Order: sequence, then C-alpha cells, then structure tokens
Amino acid sequence: MRSAAIKGSRWAVAIGGFRSVDVVDAKGLIRRVSEAAAPGEAQLLDADRVAGWEHLRMAAVNAAKRTENRTASSRSLAVETLLTASCQDQITRGIEMLGLTRQTRNLALVVIAEERLGAEEAYDRASGELKYGDDSVLDVTPEKLKAIREFFGVTGPELESVGGDPSAALTGILVERGALLGLGS
Repeated sequence: MRSAAIKGSRWAVAIGGFRSVDVVDAKGLIRRVSEAAAPGEAQLLDADRVAGWEHLRMAAVNAAKRTENRTASSRSLAVETLLTASCQDQITRGIEMLGLTRQTRNLALVVIAEERLGAEEAYDRASGELKYGDDSVLDVTPEKLKAIREFFGVTGPELESVGGDPSAALTGILVERGALLGLGS
C-alpha cells in the first residue's frame, strides 16, 4: 500500500493491489469494502487495466479537485476516481472499462479519506475484506503495457510523442485524458 496527501486539499489517498481474488459477487464485495472504509470512500478496479500506482493517484487527485470545484460528474469521490481512471464521463461506461466482473482476478483498491492517516486507516479496514495483498499487480509489465494500450486505444505515435519510458508515457497519457474530462462540455 502506498499513500499520499492530495496537495491543496483535505483529502489523502491510499492505494494497493490484490492478486488472485475470486469475484463471485462484485456488488457485495464492493459494498463490504466500502462499508469497512467508511467514513472514507473506497473504489475497487480491475488492476489489469490500470497503468500503475501513479495512474490511480492522479485519478484520485483529479477527482478530489473536480469534487471541490463542483465540476464532478458524480457526488462520490470513489465514483469520480473510477471515471477519471477510466477516462470516461459516464458512470456506466467507466464501470464497463475498469469495474469488477466475475473474470477479474487482480484488483486495485483506492481509498480516499480526510488526511493521510485517515486514508491509511480506512485502507487497512477495507483491505481486511480482501485476500492476497500484492501491489505488484499494479506494475506495468511489457504484456500489460500492450494490453492497456490496445484497451484505451493509445497509438504507437502517441506513445512515442511523449517519449521516455513507455510505461511512464502510457501512464502520463491516461492521466492527461482523465484530467481533461468535462473540459469540452
């Protein structure tokens, strides 16, 4: 688990990964994790479609800023984080892209709460509902890089224009897409 304060905000985020989770009842699992994280907010995502810890941290940062600026698409920081991470402005589409299904095996847990200690404590409670904590499921391997590029439609020229490490470039592209949500409306 990694945590960080969200600069200029009362919020903080804690993020971690879980391997080999058997998602039999996604709604029930999400409910249990959310209840355990309260008064913080928790979001579970398909870790196989996440481009690293920074992708989720920046999704939470942008969600908090949009919520505070009253430009969010959702009333929930957790849902807004899902939307930002999925680069979508519609909840249904965001869930389709990064939400849990019965096929999901690797999960990312994002918890947002007031203050860093609050986020870490809420994360610890929420993670108790899950097994096999393994933050390496958030890492962007060469295979995962290829799969995420295809899933989000990131082209080779787009990746090359950013330059540098391809994993970091992909993360940067997705963070930027998420940050730009709603600006065209």
